Amino acid sequence: MKLKTSLLLCALAFANLNAAYAQASNAKVLSASSSDNSCKFDVSFNTDPQVKEQTMNVSQGVELKLKQYIAVRTHRGANIASNVICQHLVGQQYTGSQEEWKGFINTAVQGMMQHGFKDLKFTKVGTDDAAYKGQYPNFEYTFTGDIGGNKQIIHNLAVLDKKNNQVITFSVSGNKKVESEIKSDYQQLINSFSL
Repeated sequence: MKLKTSLLLCALAFANLNAAYAQASNAKVLSASSSDNSCKFDVSFNTDPQVKEQTMNVSQGVELKLKQYIAVRTHRGANIASNVICQHLVGQQYTGSQEEWKGFINTAVQGMMQHGFKDLKFTKVGTDDAAYKGQYPNFEYTFTGDIGGNKQIIHNLAVLDKKNNQVITFSVSGNKKVESEIKSDYQQLINSFSL
């Protein structure tokens, strides 16, 4: 099994979240942890996040533990959704290869299109413009698109923590009319992240 296969589940969960909030408020610090060594990190949201957990058998002897945090606030009548997903792989190692990152992005694009996004544009964020300045391997990118007449902008970051064999994805999305607030919430979310 390759990383792109296991990341498919994360990308589809991400697409579901953005599709749901595209149609539809004080900082809250979260210390994410579980009984095993997965999903241990700190991040701060603008509102209290909802938390969802799921464990999936990916293949014989390989399990994917997902933990998702979703916080939504409203600004000028538009929802701004902050989404963090921790994806801990058990029984196989992430490698961080170019092929794995390419598979991750391809799967994210396919997931967005399957969930109704039209005119989807993908932009890789360059090093100089990146919000994340940390030490972990990462991939930062932006989507713009339309879902049901609602023009969306979605800022994204995927961070690979090889030591704990987990990928943590960050996403902040909302209607293009609140673009500066989306960017601000995204920068705040990324700045608050620590392992």
